[in-house]
Amino acid sequence: MVHATSSILTQAKYLQIANATSEHPDNVSHQNQGTFPEIQSVLFNKVSPLHYKTRVHLSFSLTEEFRRHFVLIKGLIEFYRSKNFSFEYNAVQKGIEADIEVSQLSNLQLFFDSILSRLNDELKFKETLKIILDFENRYKLAQAEVYALFVKATSRIKEG
Repeated sequence: MVHATSSILTQAKYLQIANATSEHPDNVSHQNQGTFPEIQSVLFNKVSPLHYKTRVHLSFSLTEEFRRHFVLIKGLIEFYRSKNFSFEYNAVQKGIEADIEVSQLSNLQLFFDSILSRLNDELKFKETLKIILDFENRYKLAQAEVYALFVKATSRIKEG
């Protein structure tokens, strides 16, 4: 009986191997070669690309400012994404991963630009809604106080 042994590499080990000097330069290209457009956004403090053949695997790490909005960002991405993009999410590390064709990098950049714009709109809306609700609560409280004074004043008239 022959036993085949296979070793499954963790992503970290795979990236270490891919980042090491490669015997097959056509299969893996390093991010510092500068031949591919970089994804840049204030959403991310770190973008780690791994190029292989005509594809690129990207790992995105949210900036501290946007980590608390991870669920909203994920929702916006999934709601507005095209069928050309597929994302994986790590809620614990507040990270996003994508595996796309290199030719789609520019479209992905535009997509993340639109997500940032929509996120800012959502956050402004949320802030404005909070102000409106606070105003309404203060108004209801003031209205209740005035109504209580009115009831008190009119009850004296009825008694007298």
